[in-house]
Amino acid sequence: MALPKQKIAVRPDSESKLSELSRKLIREADAADILPTPLDRLLEIAKVTNIDALPDDSFLETLSERMKGFFISAKQKLRGIADLRTRSTFIPPDRNERRMQFAKGHELGHQVIPWHQIDPAYLDDNESLGPNAKGIFEQEANFFSAETIFQGASFRKLARDFQPSFNAVFELADRHGATNQATAWRFVEEQDEAVALALYYPSNALDSHGNSVLTIWRSVGSPEFLRRFGNVDLPLALRTGDPWVAPRDLNCACDGNENLMVDGHSMEFQWMAWWNTYTLLVLLRRKPKLSIVGGILR
Repeated sequence: MALPKQKIAVRPDSESKLSELSRKLIREADAADILPTPLDRLLEIAKVTNIDALPDDSFLETLSERMKGFFISAKQKLRGIADLRTRSTFIPPDRNERRMQFAKGHELGHQVIPWHQIDPAYLDDNESLGPNAKGIFEQEANFFSAETIFQGASFRKLARDFQPSFNAVFELADRHGATNQATAWRFVEEQDEAVALALYYPSNALDSHGNSVLTIWRSVGSPEFLRRFGNVDLPLALRTGDPWVAPRDLNCACDGNENLMVDGHSMEFQWMAWWNTYTLLVLLRRKPKLSIVGGILR
């Protein structure tokens, strides 16, 4: 499976407008370079009330029949609601506080993106809050949330100070109050060297050891990686015994070298893999060549 050739997977065409909206709100909240981004302060500046719970049944009476049916059927899966009529957001409690932060940023996006004002209520679940979100408005709200949590260009400068590794990802995730997976994604797409990230999810199929076969879900590359190695062939499925699966089986991060095909040629890449209990993340980096700088000292 070749890496996607677009600049960044699922970034909307309105990227620059959304970045400016995020920067403006952060500026007005006097929150530039304050980490983690104080989303509650941004909500206050935007005059949006946030409630850490789903609305009660009286909320149903304010919805159309179509939206009412969706709310009832999806209530247990909802991760956030933006009610544009009352400028309120509803974020149900989540054991993962960092996931709650992303949902809060997503619903804030619906509230402040001017062209989203055509739908009075946004009801969001894991699908609409994930990188695979199909609706343009959901993609835009996801991008706005990430742009706000990571503070745009400020994160780019930080990320490029680190050599690509999961230790760097974990440190940056802690600084920004973001999930490790979201940070790894952003870390790769902001790098100025050739780095890629592949994510594998458990499938329903079992391997010969009785473990779930891991199948590729998404991949993203830095602009430099896409330019040089965008046609790399990644394994579509991983089974017990594959070196990349070792983090799941050994419960620790692992690394090594792997030959992968790029445009019909075998190339060696460094890889680092980490298992977060539900996704296998594999960082790929082109193995640097040794070079002699400055000639031979005499």
